[in-house]
Amino acid sequence: RKLRNTCRILVANLYDFDPATDVVPIAQLEPVDRYALAKFGDAAQRMIRAYDAYDFPTVFQTLNSLVTVDLSAFYVDVTKDRMYTFAATARQRRSTQTAMFLICDGLARLIAPILPVTADDLWRFLPGRRADSVHLEVFPGVEALLAPDVVSAWDRLMQVRDQVNAAL
Repeated sequence: RKLRNTCRILVANLYDFDPATDVVPIAQLEPVDRYALAKFGDAAQRMIRAYDAYDFPTVFQTLNSLVTVDLSAFYVDVTKDRMYTFAATARQRRSTQTAMFLICDGLARLIAPILPVTADDLWRFLPGRRADSVHLEVFPGVEALLAPDVVSAWDRLMQVRDQVNAAL
C-alpha cells in the first residue's frame, strides 16, 4: 500500500506536466531533486543487479527502502509546498516534476516483473507518449542519474537534520 500511495502522490503532481516540453535538464535540477534522482538511480541500479541474479528479496527490500525512506518520508514531504504554492510554470516546480516523472517512469518499469497490475496502473497515468504497456519496455537506464558526490553531501545533511530533529 505504501508503494501505491507514494506513486499516486508522485503521479498526481504531474497533472500539468508535459515531458515533451517541460523537462528540466538533469544538470539544472534543484539540489533536492537531484538528490532524489541520485537516490532513485542508486536503488534502481541495485534492483537491476538483483533481478539479473534472480535475487527477488533484494529487489523488494531495495524498493521498499526507496519508497518508504527516501520518497515518502523525505522527498514528497519537502517538495509538497513547492508543488502547491509555486506558479505552474516556475522552474523550481518543473524541476520537481521532472524528478517525479523520471522516478515514476523508472519505478513502473522496475516493478513490472513483480507487481504487474500496479505497474500498468502507474504507466497508464504517466503523462506523455509511451508504449501501450509497461511490459513492452525495458528497465530504465540510470547511469546519468547516479551522483555519489550529491548523495554523500545530502546524506551528511540528513544526519545533521536527524540530530536537530532529535534535539527539538
